[in-house]
Amino acid sequence: MRLTRAAALAGITLLMSNQAAARPPSAEDMLTLVELGDYRGGLSPSPDGQNIAVFARETRVRENDYRYRLLVMPSSGGTPRTIADAGDIILRNTPYGPTGAAMDRAPAWSPDGRYLAYMTAREGRVALWRVALNGSPAELLVDGPGDVLRFQWLDDNNFVVEIDAPRPSLSAAALHAERVGFHPDEFFTPYASLRPVAATHIGRTQFVIDVPTLTRRPANSAENELLNGRPRAPAPNTAIAEDRAEGSVTWIAPRTPGDRASTPALGLYRAQLDGGSVIMCADHACSGRMLGAWVFGERIVFRRMEGHGAGLTALYAWDWRANTVHRIRREDEELFGCVRAADRLICLQESPLQPRRIISIDVDTGDLVELYDPNPDWRAFDQPRIDTIEVNDAYGNASFAHLVFPAGYRPGRRYPVVVVQYRSRGFLRGGVGGEYPILPLAGRGYFVLSVDRPEWRGAEAALSQAELDQRTALDNSENLMKQSALEAMLAELDRRGLSDPRRIGITGFSDGAETLYWAITNSDLFAVAVASTQPTDMTAWTLGSRAFRQSLLSEGMRGPSAEDDNPWAAWWARNTTVLHAERIRAPLLMNLAESEVIMAFPLATRLEELNRPFDLYVYPGAYHVKWRPAQLLAAQRRAMDWLDFWLRGVEREDPDEPGRLERWRALRDRTGSR
Repeated sequence: MRLTRAAALAGITLLMSNQAAARPPSAEDMLTLVELGDYRGGLSPSPDGQNIAVFARETRVRENDYRYRLLVMPSSGGTPRTIADAGDIILRNTPYGPTGAAMDRAPAWSPDGRYLAYMTAREGRVALWRVALNGSPAELLVDGPGDVLRFQWLDDNNFVVEIDAPRPSLSAAALHAERVGFHPDEFFTPYASLRPVAATHIGRTQFVIDVPTLTRRPANSAENELLNGRPRAPAPNTAIAEDRAEGSVTWIAPRTPGDRASTPALGLYRAQLDGGSVIMCADHACSGRMLGAWVFGERIVFRRMEGHGAGLTALYAWDWRANTVHRIRREDEELFGCVRAADRLICLQESPLQPRRIISIDVDTGDLVELYDPNPDWRAFDQPRIDTIEVNDAYGNASFAHLVFPAGYRPGRRYPVVVVQYRSRGFLRGGVGGEYPILPLAGRGYFVLSVDRPEWRGAEAALSQAELDQRTALDNSENLMKQSALEAMLAELDRRGLSDPRRIGITGFSDGAETLYWAITNSDLFAVAVASTQPTDMTAWTLGSRAFRQSLLSEGMRGPSAEDDNPWAAWWARNTTVLHAERIRAPLLMNLAESEVIMAFPLATRLEELNRPFDLYVYPGAYHVKWRPAQLLAAQRRAMDWLDFWLRGVEREDPDEPGRLERWRALRDRTGSR
């Protein structure tokens, strides 16, 4: 076991104008931070490289919505200006329905650099707009008959656009089903909703719009391919950096033909666009988790993840003529949507105590310069000490966690601990799903262990993802891997005299919730738990959609049937939480979305029968990810109050729910729980 990166992170203290007034951020402070870009990035450089455009998202809790603004700023730095209002959030959709996550959307420059095109959401309608940089009013280009899904510039005056099924037809279909009933289709998912899923994938259309006249014509196959963003590199599914002036293309692909492009066995290649010879980078650094490449003359700058558990972001430069590599930068940070501007790389950047901002990196020295920080007031908050804990699980897989120290930490004193899962990269906001605000929890007096779960980095190079998932599920090593890593981290806190082993709480969303339910039924480590996702239950197989079952069957998984030849029957029996409810002693709070709550009722009923302390909240209209700001803040506050009640004996009234404190006291008194 090694403890590293502590010196670099422990000394992070931002300059404050009034040191005495500094306080830890609250949950609302965290939620209302302005966010730049989208999940993958969202920076858009102008064709001449002189400007960059990006969306800024403001979370408005009182209005219970979001406001997107389109910003433009010089790529050399300066004050950005808002050139358009882009409306509200657009939710990512799937054939099974919305997930609650925001759809990735980035502004797109016209080829001549005079205009930006972008999507807006207002009153449930998604439209396409265009705005000029000269300050003239934005122009509405496409609004219906269905919502805009994707678009691409063809030239300065033409777009290829894909829209959803017409809104009136979707409404009519819903009304018809309500009146006379409906036959479930392959995407009908009973546990999520007993209403039909809108068959939007059937009615999608693609067309080309001429901007001067706003006339439309059907898109041809080549134009449709532009919507798919097909790469021009020799290998499919690769990251590309193209330099037309040099007539070259650079791509990342598997080193061995036939390997999966998603495995770590990747390499970096360069070739001439006219079919010239291919050069492969020979250095060991040109492998592993490579996440992008950019051409700087005779050097190819590339990004990779490395360090224990691949927790560090590194930039390297490959001189393809000499076939030599040197490292430019290696930090505990995340870089998103990087683009080239002259001799610098411009990125969206986050680090454990730094919310997302726009920076530039000198590709010669690795020096970082801040170009724009949308949250300058963040510097006024108290910044906690952070250490990094690195462990190996029982199977040798590496993982790490950021350990955030409690406000006012005093050496020699043991504190309660809250575990937050299951990724810990970039800014320490609230774990995956965002429901457990890490820094406000530290401000309440907890050590917060922000865990980045281990991965099968060795096995995944030799097996397909389906084979790996099946093998590690059937032999139970997936559960044991995560459990052993967590146990090793908590043992280290105890060894260092930091934690109170009797006061450890665990939280979890999605994969983190799977770990939580396994942990509270297979160990006595945790004194309290808060889950944001329903437990695994056998009903999941029958209440899921037919298409989802077929996808699982195609990967080798089967339902809980007890036939002698079904190896998955034991998996369902082992992971269906209600079958092991007698083992649950930790007080459990479940904050569940309406679309997922139905599978939680078997466990909730059984815990009630066993007289175990638990509470359950349902969030109407929520999906896997809670996307409404007011609901997300309410879930965060309930989670922190539940942890305080059981771990610290702190009792808080909820003004929005009179009687909650009496109910929790009754749970404690009736069950005799600590």
